[in-house]
Amino acid sequence: MIFDRQGLILCSRYAFGPNSLHYCGPERQGDILGYVQSEEADRGLAELLNRFETLYPYLVLIASENHLKDPFDRRVVEAYWLGNSLLHRVSGKALVTHVADTLGVKKKIEKKKFSPMMDDVVNGVPQHNFHVLNIFIRTGHHAAPHTITTMDNCRISWGRVIGVGKHYIVETQPLVYLGGRLVLGMLEKKVVTSVAVKPKIGDWVSIHWRYMCAILSMRQLAFLTKYTDLALSTANRTV
Repeated sequence: MIFDRQGLILCSRYAFGPNSLHYCGPERQGDILGYVQSEEADRGLAELLNRFETLYPYLVLIASENHLKDPFDRRVVEAYWLGNSLLHRVSGKALVTHVADTLGVKKKIEKKKFSPMMDDVVNGVPQHNFHVLNIFIRTGHHAAPHTITTMDNCRISWGRVIGVGKHYIVETQPLVYLGGRLVLGMLEKKVVTSVAVKPKIGDWVSIHWRYMCAILSMRQLAFLTKYTDLALSTANRTV
């Protein structure tokens, strides 16, 4: 198979943060960092990304439901990490089967909680923030401060660059638990790291585990905001 080079590079930027912390993906952090820094892509990078147990199956799902052969097609990669129209061509039935069986969630939660969860999943989308804010919190986690911090780091957030240098400073809204609901809080300044992205003051960027992943267009920012709002509204039915 011929892989979309730009899709592979983009995907590696989003995958690098949690992999660098040994949270997911193969124990090949140096190799993945090398790919991100060089902005090169080949079959070796595809094989590394194939080994992300949650990421890769979602890419395969989105690609197959959209009749695309390459799971690293840049449109598929964008759909999973940020959101786009490809998400709505994935049927609710396919998403339920994916979450329940492919990801094995059916075996991880109590039977009495499984059906209500699937009722929400069937109306959801195969997008990263939907997974983080819905699947993660319902598989044995609770709305405790450490869990909120973990979800905030794990979700794809966004911010506007207000400072550049060795590290970058962005203004972003953190995930908070307020009044029994998960919401985006007041703007705060956050220090983030860039491996390959070089934004200017005023640019909007996506962030994953305090690493900048990409400079966002207004279209991409709108999609990410839209699908984060969907994820939050669904999660707030049960938190």
